[in-house]
Amino acid sequence: MANYQHRTFRIYSDDTADSATEPMTEVDTQLLAARELLRPIRSHLARRDLEPLSRSWFEELEIKRYAPHGSWLRRGLEFSRHAGESLVMLGAGAGSDALQYHRHGVHVTIGATPADHPEIIRNNFDLRGHSAHIVPTPDLATLPFDRWSFDLAYLNALHDSPTDLASVIQELYRVLKPGGKIFALFPAHYDTGFWQNILVPYRKWYTPPVQLTEAPRYSARSLKRLFCCFSEHRVGKRQLRRSELPYVWRFLPLSALERVMGRVLLLRAFKPVTAALEALPLHMAA
Repeated sequence: MANYQHRTFRIYSDDTADSATEPMTEVDTQLLAARELLRPIRSHLARRDLEPLSRSWFEELEIKRYAPHGSWLRRGLEFSRHAGESLVMLGAGAGSDALQYHRHGVHVTIGATPADHPEIIRNNFDLRGHSAHIVPTPDLATLPFDRWSFDLAYLNALHDSPTDLASVIQELYRVLKPGGKIFALFPAHYDTGFWQNILVPYRKWYTPPVQLTEAPRYSARSLKRLFCCFSEHRVGKRQLRRSELPYVWRFLPLSALERVMGRVLLLRAFKPVTAALEALPLHMAA
């Protein structure tokens, strides 16, 4: 039973719950939608007559997430290229990316903390006729999986960056098979806000740049250092809307601008195949 007040949703443990029942969680659906659409939290979201957390609401989020300005997600996250492989996902949001992998035959395991609202992800899957495999993961620095359990790993640190990020990366390295691939999303340090402050400094006095997120931001170089245990790093910068640019810049090609001042960094890297030597006795490894 849903109780919608002031743009929040309370989700109860079953449909028979009454008004006296203690809610499992309270969700700010405006915040959830902004994060799923990769929009600044303070940006205007058009009002719709759709009931939040309904199937239509989830479907609209999915369509808008991968609209032309977000089409890079389909290419960069390689939804259709890993059928039959296994993936561990941290930071699944509302579950849109997890659904894309699942539909393309990837065996998705979602590691979710209570703050990730796993019931929202499960509801999204259930409403689409799919079943979500969600594993409670209270501590992301200690994943409940064996070594070499997955072919792929996904980490979304755009909004809720883990406290001990280095330990989380080491855990993802541990559970990946040798030769496995990782996808990681992080806020870009050199984004449109950074360049506006440098190139159009007077603008911040009357229309300060709106940040995508309050999470720590990174450069491509700092991400490569952070994921130094992986190899063959590729970092791309994407996600930019014309409405987020000063008027004088809006006539420039958006595809070129987002590579310079996009808001999101996507890192792709591999666990070295030589990591398989770690399991060999010392005399054999030598």
